[in-house]
Amino acid sequence: MLLKSDFGYSSATRLSLLNSFLWFNSVNPRSSVNQLFRPVALGIYALFCLAGFVGALVFPTLSVFLAKEVGVRPLLVGVPFAGVALASMAYNHFIGHWSDGLSDRRPLVAVCCLVGALVCLTLAYSRNYWIVAAIVVLFLSFSMVAFSQVMAYSLDYAKDNIPEDRVPLFNAIVRAQIAIAWVAGPPAGFLLAACMGFTFMYLLAAGMFVAVAVLSLKLLPHLKHHAPKQVEKPDVQPISQQQKRALILSLIGFSLMWGANNAYLISFPLHLQDGLGISTEWMGWVMGTAAGLEIPFMILAGHYAARIKIMTLIKVAGVAALILYMGVYFGTQLWQFFALQIFNAMFIGILAGLGVSVIQDLLPGRSGMASGLYTNTTHMGNLLSSLLVAVVADIYGYHQIFAVNLLIIALAILAFGRVKVKG
Repeated sequence: MLLKSDFGYSSATRLSLLNSFLWFNSVNPRSSVNQLFRPVALGIYALFCLAGFVGALVFPTLSVFLAKEVGVRPLLVGVPFAGVALASMAYNHFIGHWSDGLSDRRPLVAVCCLVGALVCLTLAYSRNYWIVAAIVVLFLSFSMVAFSQVMAYSLDYAKDNIPEDRVPLFNAIVRAQIAIAWVAGPPAGFLLAACMGFTFMYLLAAGMFVAVAVLSLKLLPHLKHHAPKQVEKPDVQPISQQQKRALILSLIGFSLMWGANNAYLISFPLHLQDGLGISTEWMGWVMGTAAGLEIPFMILAGHYAARIKIMTLIKVAGVAALILYMGVYFGTQLWQFFALQIFNAMFIGILAGLGVSVIQDLLPGRSGMASGLYTNTTHMGNLLSSLLVAVVADIYGYHQIFAVNLLIIALAILAFGRVKVKG
């Protein structure tokens, strides 16, 4: 339902993370704090965290479920992930545009969550690959729309209820719930699957989907709908050929980086179990460690972005990814994989924190287009990684995915090396 790679962080958000401690002590702090932590705001935080937890419970374990519980070869493990990537792009485009005309987003959130509950019920009791694959591609990807709608609700709420200078901080708090959810979600998912079985885990996930659906209607009030104002479009300078070239190279680079990350998430649990004989429940703790470390790296990335060129920091993230995948390829001990998560956190923290800023710099005055293009790089990366796992792992095994990841990251760094941007 909710993946870390499903969003980027704007420049304002990065600055809000850095300055939040100062802002809490600025003029009239009591009023500002109260507005950020009113019951409705707390409800939004809780729903975002709960939705993220469901996604962190289901998605990291899906590859293990397909390989071990359903019992299919690696080629067939990758196919549903590729389908989810394609379906997500379509759903986000059409439903996202349509939903802007709704007077109330809450019923749509509830419907998406109830669909997610039905998907989990199907996964709990079906072990037919084609039924599972079809359900995951068509309906699990649909349930992910609930995340973007909760985010849209939070933006609608902030527009009328949060002071303008506090909106970036409010958005940062909302998005911070993702990291919190991913600290606890993967360990819980792998632990439940190992100790209680996938049937119990998916039944629990179905119950949580229903809880999000009910709470979205009961916990959040109906917001007064404001029709989009007809405003005169500001003059936007046309994009030069140099900007177009830099934009294409950047989109390729980010797609490659997100693809390597998703291939790692799909393959690592199966490599631990099949290649090294380590219980997959440890994968949850490894992923939770990385999620917990990502937050300070996001803050540090925002801090140093004012002093160091953003593209330089993106390349640093690429180098961290090279160290990570090289370490995973040659690693044999569990403690080594825990130690490598510092590089994983550096990679994802910088990528998620600063990536969208690169696209925004290349598309001045087109923030909506920039955000949409950057979001699509995550989906393209998911599609690339799914095909990569399906082909490479089927022929050479999951271990070789990390060797291919080294090549992918090297190509991404090469692409970014040819990009010229300001800042």
